[in-house]
Formats: sequence, structure tokens, C-alpha cells
Amino acid sequence: MGFSLLGTLMALIILAPSFQMIKFPPENVPADVRDAGTVYTIFERVGQLGCIGILAISKDNFQQVKFGVIAAFIVLFIVVYYGLWLRYIVKGRQFKLLWDPLEFIPIPMAVLPVCAFGLAAIWGKSIWLSIAVVCLAIGHLANSWHSYKHTKINN
Repeated sequence: MGFSLLGTLMALIILAPSFQMIKFPPENVPADVRDAGTVYTIFERVGQLGCIGILAISKDNFQQVKFGVIAAFIVLFIVVYYGLWLRYIVKGRQFKLLWDPLEFIPIPMAVLPVCAFGLAAIWGKSIWLSIAVVCLAIGHLANSWHSYKHTKINN
């Protein structure tokens, strides 16, 4: 254990686009949109904090890693995720764009960062990060799917 610059950078790079929501909030948010439920939101928050915190203190896990196939997929998922955020900004910050599928990937703006964190857990061989990713996946995917279904009903 100890501070991991690589882990911290991964967490910040994956989460950075989400901070755009502060400056560029979505337009046309349905007034009655809600999360899937309190339990899912708790899982999501525990997963978010766990992923960030564990990556930040995962010096031992990422000290000897080599760039390979897993790291390449992490980068690919992040690049596509950033592209989706660019789509959101360029197309007018419409709420539904946060949930729109990308080809065969449903709710890609939720799936891609969860996959990137999951691959980071595999790459760093971290069981603790894996547990945090499972929590994140349960909460984030359920809440995002709920919002996606809501946008489909209202369109």
C-alpha cells in the first residue's frame, strides 16, 4: 500500500469528464426522473469512493505493471468514453445523450468507465478494487439503466 501516482491518474482520467456536468448540465431533464432506488445509489457511491480511494493507495499493485493488452483496452474504453462526452457537448447537452446506446453497447457512458475500472482491477491484480468495481457496477448500471428507460418512455 501507499500512494500510487498511476492509480490516481487512472481514477482522475476516468472521472474527469463527469465533472463537465457541473459546468455543462444537461438540457431537457424530465422533471420526474429519479434514481433506481436508494440501495443502488448507495452501491454506486460506495463503488465510486472505493475505486478512487483504492486506486490512489494502490502503489504495490501498479508498481511493476507493463503496458499490454489490458492497458490498451483501458485506454480504448477511455478514448471512446471521452468521445461520447464530446458528443454530449457538441449535440447540445441533451439529457438523453447521457444514456443513448453506442451501436451494440447500451448506456455506454455508464458501461465504459465501469469496464475501465474493472480492467484496472485485473491489470493491478487488486481484489479490493474488484470489489469496489462490483459495487460501482451494481449501482451505476442500475441507476443509468433506470434513467435510460425513463428517457425512452418520455420520447
